[in-house]
Amino acid sequence: MSTNLLQNLTVPQDVAEAVVLPKSYGDLQGTVLPALKWLREHAPIAQASVDGYDPVWIVSSHSAVQEVLRNAELFHNADVNIMLQPQAGDQYLRDMLGGHTKVMTYNLSYVEPPVHTLFRETTAHAFLPAQIRGYEPRFRKLAVDSVSRMLERNNGSCDIVRELTADYPLAVIMDLLGVPESDWDLMMKLTQDTFGGDDPDWRKDDVPATPEAMARQWLESTEAFREYFLKVVRDRHANPRDDLTTAIATSKLPNGEYMPEMAQVELVMSIALAGHDTVNSSIAGGIHGLATHPDQLRAVRENPKLLHGLVEESLRWATPAKHFMRNATQDTVLQGVEIKAGDRLMCSLQSANQDEKVFSNPMTFDISRRPNPHVAFSFGPHVCLGQHIAKMEMRVLFEELLARIDGLELLGDPVNKVSNFVSGFKSLPVQYTEV
Repeated sequence: MSTNLLQNLTVPQDVAEAVVLPKSYGDLQGTVLPALKWLREHAPIAQASVDGYDPVWIVSSHSAVQEVLRNAELFHNADVNIMLQPQAGDQYLRDMLGGHTKVMTYNLSYVEPPVHTLFRETTAHAFLPAQIRGYEPRFRKLAVDSVSRMLERNNGSCDIVRELTADYPLAVIMDLLGVPESDWDLMMKLTQDTFGGDDPDWRKDDVPATPEAMARQWLESTEAFREYFLKVVRDRHANPRDDLTTAIATSKLPNGEYMPEMAQVELVMSIALAGHDTVNSSIAGGIHGLATHPDQLRAVRENPKLLHGLVEESLRWATPAKHFMRNATQDTVLQGVEIKAGDRLMCSLQSANQDEKVFSNPMTFDISRRPNPHVAFSFGPHVCLGQHIAKMEMRVLFEELLARIDGLELLGDPVNKVSNFVSGFKSLPVQYTEV
């Protein structure tokens, strides 16, 4: 396709709305995925206009998504907002935050190099595979307990999100951070509030269904998280423990000083958020893949070496973070398309992970897929710091679950959360056979 055609092509309104509007993601298979496929085929970088939203370049090809995400200098991550929401939502945040939309000022998702590089390198040791390997026995005990409870409470069928995939990641990450079990229900509620403003089932009762609902709920819940973890971080300085919060809070910059207190707090917050909800979605996505592809279930049960592939394919299949926003810092050309300074780009991780030019038969769940260069953890300098924790967490649960069941199929229609940012199954009814 020629450069001019790419630049001049108008995205059909139904396609634009399917990708941009949160309500579309309640019907991911029937609405969003066909629209993204159309974009990959006809306009992998195309500007869309949807009423109530800023004009946005939808970046849908794997190569273009990677190109944008790797270049943090040319494409900033949070000059406007890391997620796409209505103009009313961005304006609400500006009004509440003194003219900007950065809900978490020091969070790694909201800062750029050199500050981003400094904070990330300061805490990176706590997230290295060699370091987190010691957490596996704790993860495994929680996995065994979670699977056992699911099997004891049910008789061959259940909503596996409610019975397993939501609670296990919450228990793992809160145990890792040293949050007492008495506060886990609060953490679950705050996580759902943070990502649930667009979903009628998860919207808080005191938040009206207005265009700024997501922004309002996002702000209120992150403020509650911040207040909670500020107390936890201060406690860890006074009373260090063997947990990840202590490792983060006591990490020191090259000059020997601690990171700013709020940087410590917001990094712990982000681990609490991402370490729970996105892992829940990834595990549920993997279970969905196994239930709809019984040959893959047989394969991994017969060959445990495929567990690594099961984890990676589950991440690609689920893609819990549907997009990340970037904005151009100067005029540039992206794969033949002229982008102007200030233009906003919606990098669709969902689309990149189904790009037919990179993944053969992308709509097939294939745990033997090699290579599997998915971008479920984003890409470039902002790639997820906790990805190795998430992968180990998923592997351990899959090992314990597959040791106890040998049959799995869908029992009804799954239900997707309504969100264009972080979403997955909120209900996944399955039928299973115990070993």
